Amino acid sequence: MVKETIVIRTKEGLHARPAAEFVRTAAAADHTVMLCKPTGSKVRGDSILSLLSLGVKEGEKLTIEVSGPDEKTLLQSLISIVSGQKNR
Repeated sequence: MVKETIVIRTKEGLHARPAAEFVRTAAAADHTVMLCKPTGSKVRGDSILSLLSLGVKEGEKLTIEVSGPDEKTLLQSLISIVSGQKNR
């Protein structure tokens, strides 16, 4: 398992468009993806409702955990999506 905590820098926070892309990427991989805010419980990364329920706003921290065969690559792809960067 690999994990990284990032700070959301986009003004909109983690809104519907990047959340949907995040879920598509997480669901397409043969991995387990979990997310959480520092004070909250973990949610599945392959569920749009779970992801949006976090209500992540600009300036908040988000921890992404990935378990699976190519976890480091997938983690970097997911970070790029939520950070608003297509290629990191």
